[in-house]
Amino acid sequence: MPDSPAPRPLVDGDLGRVVAIERAIFPDPWSRTAFAHTLARPTVRGFALDAPSGQLIGYGICSRAADEGEILNLAVDPAERRQGAGQRLLVAMLDWLAAEGAREVFLEVRASNVPAIALYTASGFRRLGLRKGYYTGPREDALTMVLEVGSGHAFE
Repeated sequence: MPDSPAPRPLVDGDLGRVVAIERAIFPDPWSRTAFAHTLARPTVRGFALDAPSGQLIGYGICSRAADEGEILNLAVDPAERRQGAGQRLLVAMLDWLAAEGAREVFLEVRASNVPAIALYTASGFRRLGLRKGYYTGPREDALTMVLEVGSGHAFE
């Protein structure tokens, strides 16, 4: 992934590809409408990552409220995984959240999503708790995680 462009703002024209990736990997995918409504909020920022060919291969969406940030969605095309795309998107979101004044960043992740949990842990997130039955289709617990900005995490 070293030759790919840097993450860029996610725009409305990206949503077709975003929804295709979303449907390919998540059992309970966001709809195009959900993405559009979420991205329209002024406290939300979306990032896209393109392959050198120009095709969108991953996206991340985060939000800020007061001094807290939240990672809402992070996904990478299965064919492009394990090449650093997820980490590059996560760093872009964390940089934006820190610049916007977030002191803590929260997220939920399926308890069975070992690769995502490893990415978040390597980036400085720590386990906070468990939300029983948080996900549907299939029903599964969510692991909640938090990153304290300024705690020596990977994006500083």
